[in-house]
Amino acid sequence: MLEHYLAIILVALGTYLARFLPLRFKLKIKNLDEYLSYSSAALISALFVTSLVSFPVEFEKLLVSVVALIAVFTSYVRWKNLGLSVLVGVVVHFIVSLAIQKSY
Repeated sequence: MLEHYLAIILVALGTYLARFLPLRFKLKIKNLDEYLSYSSAALISALFVTSLVSFPVEFEKLLVSVVALIAVFTSYVRWKNLGLSVLVGVVVHFIVSLAIQKSY
């Protein structure tokens, strides 16, 4: 279980670095807005596919993932910060996972 959280944190760091490094070092990218849009979408898509879907389907894990996804969406709508939204999703996923494990 710890490996999943480590992977999610690494994707969140990748999201921040993909946005931060070109701006920090003033790299010459023709269309910076397009680059940032595609890199963020690719990282979030990879996170979504690897964390939400697992076979065989375990409904408890699917419920935790859906709740975390809703937290990511609502935090993004609220703060308009993709990296922060991913971190909120990780924290919510961890808390809900612990709550479900303690109830069994």
